[in-house]
Amino acid sequence: MSKGIKIYRNPRNGEKVLEIYTLDFISDRNHGYGWLGLHFRHFRIKLLLKWADKVYVPDYDVAIDLVKYYFYPRENIVVDRTILPADKS
Repeated sequence: MSKGIKIYRNPRNGEKVLEIYTLDFISDRNHGYGWLGLHFRHFRIKLLLKWADKVYVPDYDVAIDLVKYYFYPRENIVVDRTILPADKS
């Protein structure tokens, strides 16, 4: 779907899992997106967070941004440093 997001169901327990690799477009002022692209990314992440049972993130900065900007519950966020975007692994 995107370089920064991966969506799947966990085959062991059936949980809906969302992996978010980066939220740089929120904090980086030189993100290169126009107004519409920026709001599309916010809207897409909000919808996916409603769908997901667990969210895996690679570092604590992304986890803090999810709680801060999207009010996602901390107990549903898992920090896993082994996940990388598909284009970097």
